[in-house]
Amino acid sequence: MKIRFAFLLVMVGFIATVASCSNRPLSPLNPCTINGVVQNVPVNPQRALDVLFIIDDSPSMLDEQSKLAEQVPRLVNLLLTGGDADPGAVGEFPAVESLHVGIITPDLGHSTEPPHNFTAGVDFNPTPACDGDGKAGLMQVTGLIDDDDDPGTPRVMCVAQTPPAGTIYLNHPEPGFTAFDFVEDVECVTGQTDGCGFEQQLESILAQGRNSANVGFSRQDALLAVILITDEDDCSTTDPRIFDVGATPGNPFQGPFTTTGDVQFNLRCWEHSQALQSIERYVTGIAGLKDDPSQVVFAAITGIPEDNALDRANFVTDEDRYDAILAHASMVETPDPASDDTQGQQLRPACTATDGSGAAAPGRRVVETAKGLAALNTGIGTVVESICASDYAPALNAIVDRIAEALRELCLPRPLIRNSENVVGCEVREVEPVGVTCADVGRGRESEPVGNEDGRDVCRITQLPSDGSVPGGLGWFYDDFTPETLEACSFNPEPQQVTFTAGSEPAPGTRIRFECLQTAPPRDVDIGWPCSSSTDCARSSESLSEQYDRDNLSLVCDPDTNRCQLTCTSNAECPGGFSCFDASGDGASYCVNPTCTLN
Repeated sequence: MKIRFAFLLVMVGFIATVASCSNRPLSPLNPCTINGVVQNVPVNPQRALDVLFIIDDSPSMLDEQSKLAEQVPRLVNLLLTGGDADPGAVGEFPAVESLHVGIITPDLGHSTEPPHNFTAGVDFNPTPACDGDGKAGLMQVTGLIDDDDDPGTPRVMCVAQTPPAGTIYLNHPEPGFTAFDFVEDVECVTGQTDGCGFEQQLESILAQGRNSANVGFSRQDALLAVILITDEDDCSTTDPRIFDVGATPGNPFQGPFTTTGDVQFNLRCWEHSQALQSIERYVTGIAGLKDDPSQVVFAAITGIPEDNALDRANFVTDEDRYDAILAHASMVETPDPASDDTQGQQLRPACTATDGSGAAAPGRRVVETAKGLAALNTGIGTVVESICASDYAPALNAIVDRIAEALRELCLPRPLIRNSENVVGCEVREVEPVGVTCADVGRGRESEPVGNEDGRDVCRITQLPSDGSVPGGLGWFYDDFTPETLEACSFNPEPQQVTFTAGSEPAPGTRIRFECLQTAPPRDVDIGWPCSSSTDCARSSESLSEQYDRDNLSLVCDPDTNRCQLTCTSNAECPGGFSCFDASGDGASYCVNPTCTLN
């Protein structure tokens, strides 16, 4: 079984530079203070992905769903081919080998969480479409699809045929079905309709996890992508009485009304926003969908302005971009004067599609949720794009890019250098489930914990030496040679990953970190260049003297680190800014950079 990891660079500097950092210090490489950056990495042995679509099924979404249906097959093909289905649209990444797709709607009827104790028809009067619990976060297996035999006619009912037996999510690969069958079924279920007009988009994400009928969809060892498509803002509520369309006497949430006394029901969620759930509920809830939040991607195609100034490329961070979106004039929620004093009055749109497919209200709560997730700094990937775009291809490209970014972390982006013992200067640490100790685990884990996080033992996993053959024993090894690695990481010029030996694989519910204090090698022969003999370090003394402003310099191969080094007996023999130091204690001293600057 394979686990692939992202190479972990280190943040370095003098003590004065890093004193304010909160990262736990690791062992130094030379007489400098070096802090290791700790990064969670995926436990995803089969390149598995679970995709949860939340598709607005209110009547206003008919045109948007048609545009979505054009692009969903392409999105699925990109995931299954590692980008090869549309070369150039996204960067190359490891193709998904196991894919679950679940499609739900934001129709939760007039239900709330926790459940309310109000009586429909007595305390409030919802529309028939909002009766009961609605679709309750249940994954759908039927939908509407365009009739290819008769273009231009209304969409026709379709039923997905590829869920595994006894489940209501779609699965690939599935015996007896092709990738084409799977894509066709996903396209079918994308077409949803007849939902409650008071959409609880954010709560439905959590509701799908509460619905026992969806069991099996979300896998602990898979990446999770949550993709929300809606033209209305979220109306997840704590009180169902804001869904009242009849001005029921005694209901504290009255109006707004037209001048003739009709309830302007399209404005009630905005008018009574104090009765909505907190955004923090969904920031915490979505981040908590996985034990490791870095394995969650949250994406939304919703009501935001189509303004080039809001493009992702114009911002340093996603959080900055979301701040700019929320501050945009078109995101101010006010009743639309174009439909003033009518029962059908809407909020002024954040955007209007130029292809005639409709307008979208400002999706402020959706954007605020994305901003909150980005601000957690836990590695959650976020994407927000406009639902008013005439073509959803760019939006879905952005979503695939974020998924691909997480999948690329299964492989190391650059090679590491083995030392004389055929190991690399890195560690793999495992955060155990609550109640499990390092002494209990075995399987190559050291019995004494090296730390504790939130009451969970952190165990160091034994690194096994490897140089062209799979080692015996329990633990992990640096793998740049097995056929599986060369294939899985082919998108890198030099494929490499971390591999666990049989019997050492991480268990579901654990979190794995790859910690590395080894600097990246220089781009050409110099200090730190990988070597097996001094011939590999050959370089003219003239060029070295010119570079380091010292005479009679030469590079030799340090047999302990397998790196080129400048030999020395004192600081005076080293280039300016370097110090003479015996890092390994074997009597061989080399010129090192005491500022620990990485290449």
